[in-house]
Amino acid sequence: MTIRRAEEKDIKILVDLYLLGYKGLEEYSYTHPDDVQAYLNWLFRRDVAGIWLAEEDSKVVGFVASDGNWFSKREGKVVGAIHELVVLPEYRNRGIGRALVQKALEYFKSRGLDMAELWVGDENKQAIDFYKNLGFEERDRFNYWVRMTKALE
Repeated sequence: MTIRRAEEKDIKILVDLYLLGYKGLEEYSYTHPDDVQAYLNWLFRRDVAGIWLAEEDSKVVGFVASDGNWFSKREGKVVGAIHELVVLPEYRNRGIGRALVQKALEYFKSRGLDMAELWVGDENKQAIDFYKNLGFEERDRFNYWVRMTKALE
């Protein structure tokens, strides 16, 4: 597996990956390709340097959209935000998600940030447990979202 920085030309591939990755979790995602593309365009505008792809045999199998410019209202400061982590279902439990999150955390540290933040669907128990195993802690809830943070050393 290799991890590389995403480019805008990758957006079409990421739309398909996003839709496949959210199968069964549609209540937490965009479901129309045009909406996903608009969302991915927004992510690239937020922080073009913070989107990373995982590839196996030249196939994109996952991505993380990290944002080193995110002002957290709850923290009252700029933090590193993980807006998306998607790994194709057939490639899960191989360390790809962990490697992508680690890449995002390294990116945040290189930007001088001391905290990472993310939001995850409250019924997405697998993702909540995954993030807890990476050292994220639940901070609060809003509607059907759980906010988790991790201090960056």
